[in-house]
Amino acid sequence: MYKLFFYLFVLVLPLKLISQIDIDSITANSAYRPGEKLVYSVKYGAVKGGEASMTIDVIPSGEDYFYYVKATAVTTGLATNFATIYDVYESYINIKNGYPVKSARNIKENNFRLYNEVLFFREQNYVWSLNSGKHYIPNNALDLLSAFYFVRRHLFSQDFTKGQTIDLTTFHEEKLFPVKIKYKENEKIKSKFGKINCMLFVPVLEVSNPFKNEDDLKIWFSDDGNYIPVLIKMKSKVGTIKAELVQYENLQNPLGIQ
Repeated sequence: MYKLFFYLFVLVLPLKLISQIDIDSITANSAYRPGEKLVYSVKYGAVKGGEASMTIDVIPSGEDYFYYVKATAVTTGLATNFATIYDVYESYINIKNGYPVKSARNIKENNFRLYNEVLFFREQNYVWSLNSGKHYIPNNALDLLSAFYFVRRHLFSQDFTKGQTIDLTTFHEEKLFPVKIKYKENEKIKSKFGKINCMLFVPVLEVSNPFKNEDDLKIWFSDDGNYIPVLIKMKSKVGTIKAELVQYENLQNPLGIQ
């Protein structure tokens, strides 16, 4: 029966996008808009190893509309000699409040394969995972991808003080997964587009956090109303992995180039 819910949910989502006039009338949002596309070059040390992208559109479902956001990560170039990755994350987000109604993961990493869909029954405080069934959640839980758009829309517009934290609850890999990041400072980051004033966030160090030091993960978000990641640095066993913004389309606000 529960699988039937998944199939019905997909079938009622038409493939065509609604017109720009309709989009403008239903997506009052100062941080992002449908048609936005962000592309990142991923490097392992000095070697380009992949590309990542994020897109957002609006699709109708019956009489309602949802944001449809998609993130893709693939290995390219020399990195394909060591690993082959093609990961896709998707989220269908309630336009009015920014919370997800459905998420999906399609992971292809070397010989490993994983596909899952999760439906959010927020009023009943649970999710239904195609792979593992029912899980109870707080009604403010997000998936990882929708969490990114949630903070851009609802949380990043405030004036942060040093050490201020953002706490989110996500459902990821069949369990609740807390996401906590801390504001450090504003920095001007060099990019291919020029210098961009950015807010630097690092992970809050806790027992459940996979990062052991603040420097293990750094994310610089543009402080310009768009709040897009301009630069991400993460330490790993193979060295520092760096993702740099190399292309953007249809931002809600002008990129804060200085």
